[in-house]
Amino acid sequence: MSRQLKRQIGRAQGERGAKPSPARGARPRTREQRLNRILLIGGGGLAIGAVMLALLAPRFDGGLLAFNLAAIALGLLMGKGIGMFFFRRAYPTARK
Repeated sequence: MSRQLKRQIGRAQGERGAKPSPARGARPRTREQRLNRILLIGGGGLAIGAVMLALLAPRFDGGLLAFNLAAIALGLLMGKGIGMFFFRRAYPTARK
């Protein structure tokens, strides 16, 4: 029996038929997960831009592409460190 037919039967019975299950709520994310997602999206965009620049250049230079990608990776690591420093209150350290 199709979903549409089940819905029609449910309406005809005065909404006593099969009802769809409620949608699951979004899982709350920690600040570290949000920071990682921002860095991942930003770094991916920068890496794609660096590759596109290297491919659209008049002469392809693999060394320059590698240098640009390494600079992006280093910048992302620095961004993570700076973010962890500025938002250190949000990351309680595990002291035993």
